[in-house]
Amino acid sequence: MTNPVLKFIKLSRPIFLLGGVGGLFLGAGVARYLGRTIDWNTFFLGLLWVLLVQLAAHYLNEYFDEPVDRHVENRTAFSGGSGMLGTGPEKLSRRVALSGFVVSLTLSMAVILTMIWSGAVGMTSGLLMALILAGALAYSLPPVQLARTGYGEFVAAIIGGYLVPMLGYNLQTGEAHRLVALAALPLTLLLVVFFLLVSFPDYATDLKYGKRNFLVRAGWENVMAVQNTLNVLAYATLVALWFFDFPRAILLPVFLAFPLGVFLWWQMRLIAGGGKPNWKGLTLNAAAQAGVVLYLFTYSFWTR
Repeated sequence: MTNPVLKFIKLSRPIFLLGGVGGLFLGAGVARYLGRTIDWNTFFLGLLWVLLVQLAAHYLNEYFDEPVDRHVENRTAFSGGSGMLGTGPEKLSRRVALSGFVVSLTLSMAVILTMIWSGAVGMTSGLLMALILAGALAYSLPPVQLARTGYGEFVAAIIGGYLVPMLGYNLQTGEAHRLVALAALPLTLLLVVFFLLVSFPDYATDLKYGKRNFLVRAGWENVMAVQNTLNVLAYATLVALWFFDFPRAILLPVFLAFPLGVFLWWQMRLIAGGGKPNWKGLTLNAAAQAGVVLYLFTYSFWTR
């Protein structure tokens, strides 16, 4: 790949941006379901801000992880970084990622100032945006670097699965609502499962070069048990929503994701039993499971 534009697009890992888009649509969809009229100017400004913060976090993560990621042998679409940074004609300089971070962060500040000036940001939405931004920066930025403490996977899941949908709803209503919180709970659990699983292909590299994420700190056998438990807990939570007066017409379609959860459990059982892992299939299945749940919740709220 010699085209610098295509290299930069690959560096940006646009597939991950779908999570931010879906999360904000989910929150706004709940507002629409409850009879609120969508303020599209506020919605798209909020969406632009979320995307810019995601990009800033991606570029920062690429910059600090490149010394380890250059050694990854099992890179997938969801793990091992973009593979675009390094030396040579096929690579981009680390300075490109750092510049991308500075530009994205600066533009996100401009967007939030525009939203404040237009009255689109209240106290609660401002707090949510502050938490999202702080978590996104703390994930990779020293001295905190949550990605190397064992907490990064959980913080990323809370931001994407809970805080972003809450922001999408709050920007439209200025309030919070239990439907957003209830729908976000199983989604957040499945995102934790996703972030834990995408660290498995890099386990040997991270262990060798001292990247102390949760998998390295806890050990692969313990993390397998944790992710299997969380996967079961996510579907148990969906069942529990039936008894919390959650709209059943919206809840029932979400169980279409259950076969993906069973397949994921089966894949992990094969690996635990010594089978050769299909990392691309495993990470794709984990992403598909969380993505399907997010999509079905969002689609149902927007169409009811």
